[in-house]
Amino acid sequence: MNNQFQSIFKKFRFVLNRNKIKFSILLIIAVLYCAWLPSKLFIVPYSTVLVDSNNNLLAAQIASDGQWRFPESDSVPVKFRYCITTFEDEYFYYHPGFNPVSVFKSIKENFVAGKVRRGGSTITMQVARMMGNKPSRTYLHKLLEILLATRIECSYKKSSILNIYASNAPFGSNVVGLQAASWRYFGRGPEKLSWAENALLAVLPNAPSLIYPGKNHEKLIAKRNRLLKKLYQKNIIDKSTYNLSLNEELPLKPCSLPQLAPHLLARAVQEHGPGQLFKSTINANLQIQTDQLLNKHIQGISANQIFNACVVISETATGNVLAYIGNSFSQKNEHQNYVDIITAPRSTGSILKPFLYAFMLNEGKILPASLIEDVPIQIGSYGPKNFSLSYDGLVPANQAIARSLNVPAVKMLIDYGPARFHYRLKQLGFKTFTKNTQHYGLSLILGGGEASLWDVASAYSSMGRALLNYSNARSKYTAGNYRPLNYLYSAEKSKQNGSEKTDLLNASSIWFTLNAMTELLRPQDYVGWMQFAVKNRIAWKTGTSFGFRDAWAVGLNDKYTVAVWVGNASGEGRPELTGTGMAAPLMFSVFNLLSKKSWFTKPNSDMCIVKVCRQSGSRASDICPDAELKEVQSSGKKAPVCSFHKIIHLDQSGTYRVNSNCYGVAQMRHLPWFVVSPVQEYFFKQRSFFYKSLPEFLPGCSSESPFHQLEIIYPRSDFKIYIPIDESGKRSKCIFKAAHKNTAAILYWYLDGEYLGSTQKYHQLSVVPKKGRHQLSITDNSGETAGCNFETIDK
Repeated sequence: MNNQFQSIFKKFRFVLNRNKIKFSILLIIAVLYCAWLPSKLFIVPYSTVLVDSNNNLLAAQIASDGQWRFPESDSVPVKFRYCITTFEDEYFYYHPGFNPVSVFKSIKENFVAGKVRRGGSTITMQVARMMGNKPSRTYLHKLLEILLATRIECSYKKSSILNIYASNAPFGSNVVGLQAASWRYFGRGPEKLSWAENALLAVLPNAPSLIYPGKNHEKLIAKRNRLLKKLYQKNIIDKSTYNLSLNEELPLKPCSLPQLAPHLLARAVQEHGPGQLFKSTINANLQIQTDQLLNKHIQGISANQIFNACVVISETATGNVLAYIGNSFSQKNEHQNYVDIITAPRSTGSILKPFLYAFMLNEGKILPASLIEDVPIQIGSYGPKNFSLSYDGLVPANQAIARSLNVPAVKMLIDYGPARFHYRLKQLGFKTFTKNTQHYGLSLILGGGEASLWDVASAYSSMGRALLNYSNARSKYTAGNYRPLNYLYSAEKSKQNGSEKTDLLNASSIWFTLNAMTELLRPQDYVGWMQFAVKNRIAWKTGTSFGFRDAWAVGLNDKYTVAVWVGNASGEGRPELTGTGMAAPLMFSVFNLLSKKSWFTKPNSDMCIVKVCRQSGSRASDICPDAELKEVQSSGKKAPVCSFHKIIHLDQSGTYRVNSNCYGVAQMRHLPWFVVSPVQEYFFKQRSFFYKSLPEFLPGCSSESPFHQLEIIYPRSDFKIYIPIDESGKRSKCIFKAAHKNTAAILYWYLDGEYLGSTQKYHQLSVVPKKGRHQLSITDNSGETAGCNFETIDK
């Protein structure tokens, strides 16, 4: 009995062990089957593709292996889906990856023929074969394709498999995938193709090396028409569509892919890497129109040896870029037209002045129309001059911005502080001001630093966006609200999330800044600006770099921001290359393409009412005789009070000034008077209607005055004067100028201690100074003295 039990137990253990081995083998096979499929079916290089906001192709770059292979799309158009399944795999949606009937028929037909005549492959099996990189056509490989196809079916939906096939199927020559084939053969996306065009593409993967557009034309059209007939017989298309499709011509050769935004494509590759599909915020139609305008503009000014320009258009509210023209077009790239100038650092000229004005308003250092000094100045070796070489003596700050005056801008920067302004510019997003403040100095406001058009457009667009977003009683323009322009939808959110929270500008300061920018005079040679002014109100600013190398123009309204640069990529300066003359006309032409929009809404809750001196534009002091209540920026309550009005003492008639040494105090009239320095008066009285010079002293009364009477206009302290020398070697004369408040005063001139002569009423003296450093001193007949040191250099 025990022996029998032991025998049964041994047999049971043997069967159990054998089943374990079978189970283990099956488990290993199952594991191998599951692990057979890689996480990514195709590891191949893709072309870099840039599309606009409506998925229109803007530009593309061929893949590293020389193939036009677009990144996989997320769907297959309906027409192509019907065509490819009808032609390649009618039972695609029903089989498990292979069709047993088709496999049996192909084996039978090939056996009878004695060679491979029919493959019997389904679409899924073709995906498996393409994964194997063109394996030999044997029964073993066919079996492996079937197994791999079933594995693919286990992991992917039918729609995904069809999409994978359409993205990786060969379409002849070096064209791979439906998207690339559609653009290469028809010049548009597959979703816009007709039934005949989809049918043509559906038959190409069947024999891509033998039949494709431009090769075996008759065979190709016959295959297409057979497919169209099949579609008609299956009631997928109607008779009318079928007949029209038969008459459609085949493309004779591949089309060139669009290159509407080559610089933006190159930038996307540089910043995000190749082999991707970039969906941009660009509007293709606006891109084309802007590119045509730019190149037409360049053709018009190329006679002046100016060959390059760039334009960026963005939505003010979102910062989304609508058009990106990185450079003008040249067939031979003979003027460095391949360079993307939008991102290139260039000397800023005057383009930064409105930001300084806005910061000073924001911090209550000025009111919108506060008077700023505008006289010749020399600060060390730096002697800025107005572009017109004329001066106003004093000018309202908003007019200084509108007229882009250089000297007032430098005066404002001195008051605000170069280091503070430098820091604020970096907060605004300017990335190119990387050196310390001492490197730039006061020239920072006049082009001493470099910025890219991208950063300039971003900063101006953000100012407008902050005003649009204003909703609270006191809204701040912050680095949190600020963000650079974005050209890709995927990058927009990340840029917003990376912002720093720091107060920069209030809404009312931006409002007054933009309003000052609307007062600029349009370029005289742009004949259409009058019509434009009626159509659209914009805030705009121009800039011209030293040496006429860079011409800038930027403008914005509540809908669009347009930034333009014109010049030479080589950096060569040209006469008449100015922002107003060369860049502004192109900017206005671009605005004429854009729809008419209203102006920004006034931020009333961010305003305050203060008493303002009519003459100085500053907050009125207690002695200002003519003041009015005005709406100013919210920080205007802490702005400095008027410093120009002083109390002077006049005789009873109000004709002469007097003092207690010669006139009874009880008989004096004490009046506030608008008092400026002699040099300011020299220029200011020529342009101001309200200005009155200080009355002269009563005859016989001491002319001692608490105010300076005498001041040198030219040369100023530390001036460097370049003396031209004519052909005979003779040095040219210099005209020295001075100003005195007393028109009857006599001035005595001395150069290096040597008496030069005297002047009366018109204080100008012609001098031929020797080369080197000199000291000029002037004394009036009352004993007041003024002096300066200067240097003459032979030119």
